[in-house]
Amino acid sequence: MPSRRAPRGSFPVDLAVFLAILATGVVLVLVGHASPEALAGYASALAGLYAAWHHRPRADTRRNPPEAPPASER
Repeated sequence: MPSRRAPRGSFPVDLAVFLAILATGVVLVLVGHASPEALAGYASALAGLYAAWHHRPRADTRRNPPEAPPASER
């Protein structure tokens, strides 16, 4: 019987996105395509967008199943 490997922890997507944005910002400043001041503005805008996306309400239909119509409407 084949044995299953124990599931590992979930991949830290937040950390990967943070490191990718940080590396991109450093490269843009070093190459001269963006000033540090402009990069601060871009980072603020991206942080706001990420916060709006990450904290959006989720529809959880498992906890609140739809109610059946009253017996008079069936």
